[in-house]
Amino acid sequence: MATYDQLGVRSVINATCHWTDYGGAIMWPEVAEAMVAARDRYVNIHELQRQAGSAISRYTHGEATHITSGCSGGLLAGAAAIMTGNDVVKMAALPHPTPDMKREFIAHRVPRRTDPSGRDYPVWTYAHAVRAAGGELVEVGDDQGVTPEAIVNAIGPHTAGVYWLCDNPAAALSIQDVVSVAHQHGLPVLLDASNTLPPPENIHAFMDMGVDLAAYSGGKGLRGPQGSGFVTGRADLIAAIRTQSSPNDGVGRSLKVSKEEMVGLVTALEVWSERDHSQDIEDAERRTAHVVSALAGLTSARAEYRFPDHIGRPYPTVFVHLDPDAGRTGREVIDTLLAGDPSIATMDFSDPWVFRVDVRILPDSDVETVARRIREVLQ
Repeated sequence: MATYDQLGVRSVINATCHWTDYGGAIMWPEVAEAMVAARDRYVNIHELQRQAGSAISRYTHGEATHITSGCSGGLLAGAAAIMTGNDVVKMAALPHPTPDMKREFIAHRVPRRTDPSGRDYPVWTYAHAVRAAGGELVEVGDDQGVTPEAIVNAIGPHTAGVYWLCDNPAAALSIQDVVSVAHQHGLPVLLDASNTLPPPENIHAFMDMGVDLAAYSGGKGLRGPQGSGFVTGRADLIAAIRTQSSPNDGVGRSLKVSKEEMVGLVTALEVWSERDHSQDIEDAERRTAHVVSALAGLTSARAEYRFPDHIGRPYPTVFVHLDPDAGRTGREVIDTLLAGDPSIATMDFSDPWVFRVDVRILPDSDVETVARRIREVLQ
């Protein structure tokens, strides 16, 4: 049996909570047990998708649900379904929609960066999934936000829908407002809800608002299989997703999820739904406060406890502010922690003199190690 050590790969204490870069969140033990139990029998994958989707829909309030390869897979499949409906000729055209197809998705303007040679380029991040399906992004708004008028003015003959990212601090418009504007003009809304748990009510809040399709990650807040996710919403759009997604051939064929992952994802949602979410937040607050307390008194840095976080998500995070006169940036501290023994992963920030630490779901022993190592590095 291959192990990380045998492969020459170091284990990491993941103080980013559940970044994909470091393997997401540790699965609940029940998830691993369910996946092992599912491995030794064959099933009809179409039937499993339908039944697992029905089980998930009871939590999401969606009319139907399809399991995909992560939230990104759900966005790709959802964008495809919005462009094609149940038209198999349109499905066959993707990812190169024909000129007569509606293929444009209105979205909040994405950030720009400049490469070393001075060229500017857009940072599409997760919107790449929409583009991979053949969709085109029509950006609206600016760093200050988006107005309803900006969305309306962007509607054209090739507008297929609206793509919206929950983790957008400058969006200005609420998701409810986006849905209202879109539906007034007959446009469906595709929502990236990957990292929206907690709070627990977000598992169904977006369907309750009228969002047409919402995609979630299975390996973040739900602590299911890291390669899993799902898209939930309107039954007609989910039907279009299934027609052109694995195990069928189509633009979504690459979104394959194993039978073991499907069972594991449903199990994760069941376990998560039975959690005492208030107690989980209290534990997260205690762990976060411990790190802040352990870093008190440093002359070269100041640890800040933030709740909610920098974009309003309802959970605690440590923001470590470095003294520029000390000469070491947040990126340098991050790299030092990652290269150390034990290796510790932390998060960067837009401010080069800040790095972030998220220990919400780490065991207390790892929280203690993280706090000790950061203090050693900063001293």
